[in-house]
Amino acid sequence: MTIFRIYNLMTKIIRPLFYLFFIYRFLKNKEERGKYSERKGFSSNKKPKGKIVWVHAASVGEALSSLPLIDKLKELSPKISILITTSTKTSKEIIVKKKIDDLIHQYVPWDNEKFCTNFLNFWQPDLAIFLESEIWPNLLNETNKKNIPLCLVNARITDNTFKKWLKFPKTIKYLLSFFSIIIAQDELSKIKLQKLGAKNIFVYGNLKNDSKKLLYDIEDFRKYDEFLKEKSLLVAASTHEGEEVEIINKFKSLLIELPNLFLVVAPRHPDRRSDLVKIIKKSGFTDKDFILRSSNNYLDQNIKIFLLDSIGELGYFYKKSNAVIMGGAFGYFGGHNPIEPALFENAIFSGPNFYNFKDEYNQLLKNDGAKIIYDMDDLSILKNKEKLLSMAKNSKIFSENIKGTADKISVKLIGLLNENY
Repeated sequence: MTIFRIYNLMTKIIRPLFYLFFIYRFLKNKEERGKYSERKGFSSNKKPKGKIVWVHAASVGEALSSLPLIDKLKELSPKISILITTSTKTSKEIIVKKKIDDLIHQYVPWDNEKFCTNFLNFWQPDLAIFLESEIWPNLLNETNKKNIPLCLVNARITDNTFKKWLKFPKTIKYLLSFFSIIIAQDELSKIKLQKLGAKNIFVYGNLKNDSKKLLYDIEDFRKYDEFLKEKSLLVAASTHEGEEVEIINKFKSLLIELPNLFLVVAPRHPDRRSDLVKIIKKSGFTDKDFILRSSNNYLDQNIKIFLLDSIGELGYFYKKSNAVIMGGAFGYFGGHNPIEPALFENAIFSGPNFYNFKDEYNQLLKNDGAKIIYDMDDLSILKNKEKLLSMAKNSKIFSENIKGTADKISVKLIGLLNENY
C-alpha cells in the first residue's frame, strides 16, 4: 500500500507536465491532434442511454483480441453499448475500421487520479473489462471505488512480468483484489496469478484463437491481382527492428532458385518505413526493385519486394500467399499471433522466441502447420512446394478447430453484468 500511495502522489506532482508529454508524443506521431482532453478523462462523445460495457484494450494485440469478444457480447446482449479505450493511434485505427454498431472509442486517460475520476464520472460504465495484463493502479482504484465490477480477461503473465510483480507483492495483491473475476489464457498464468494473491480465476483459453479473417478493401487491391498470379508470395509479417535484415538477405539468395518469389514485408510499426528502405538498399536492391504501399503505385515486373507500410491490410496478402514468416520471435519480442495467417491457409515460420504464443505454436508444430527457423537457411523449405502446401492445409485445419473462447468468456461477463445491474 505504501508503494501505491507514493505512486499516486507522484502522478499528482507531475500532472502539470502531462501537456508537455502529450506534445512530445504528438511530435513523434504517437498522439492524435485534438485528443489531449481525452487523455485528461474528458469526452467529445455523447453518452448513450442504457448499459455501458467498458473494454480497455491498450495496444494492437489487445485491440484485435477484443473484437471477437465484443461481437459475442453484442450477440448475447444487443442493447448494450460498448465503450472501448486504447492507448495507441494504431489500435484505435483497427477498432474504428470495424464499424461496430453502438461502439464508442476514446483514448484511455493517463493514470492520474483526477483524470481517471473525470473519465469515470462521465461514462459511469456498468462493467469494466481489462485485457491481458493492463494494471494501471489509479484507474483500477478509482473504478473499484465506484463499485464498478472489474474483470481481467485473456490474462497472460509472462515470466518477466511475474518477476517484476513479485518485487511488490502487497501492492499487486491489493490491485488484483479489485477484479471480480479473472479469466486466464492458460494454467501457467493462473498459477502465477494465484501466487500473486489473485482469486476467482478461470481458464478459458486465448481470445486470439477466435480471430476472424482479417478484412481488406477488395477494390483497393484489385490492381495487384494480375501481377501476383505469376508470383509465389512470401509474407514477413509483424517484423521488428533487427529481424528484417536476415529475412531480406535470405530472400535475395532464394531468388536464384526461385525467381518468381515475391516478398511482402509488413513491419509491426509502419512508421519504420525509412529504416526499412535503407535495409532493402543495403541488401543490394535498387529503387526499381521495391515499392511502398503508401506510394499507391502499380506493380511492375521489376518489383521484388513490397513494403506494406500501412495498418489493417495484411488480410489481402495472407490470402494470396502460402507461406508467412511471423516476426517478433527472432528477437526477444515474444512473437505474434499465428492464427491470423493460419486462417488463410498458410505455412507458418517463426523464430524460437514465441513465448507470448507458446501454446498456439506448440500445437501448430505438433500438427505440422509450422516450423521453427533457427537459421535463415531453414527457409530453404520454400523450395519444396508439396511440403509447403501440406503445412498450409494443416495450419488452416488447426486454426478452425480451436475457436470457442469468446463464447465462454462472453457468457460469464454478461452473467456478471446482469447480476450487478
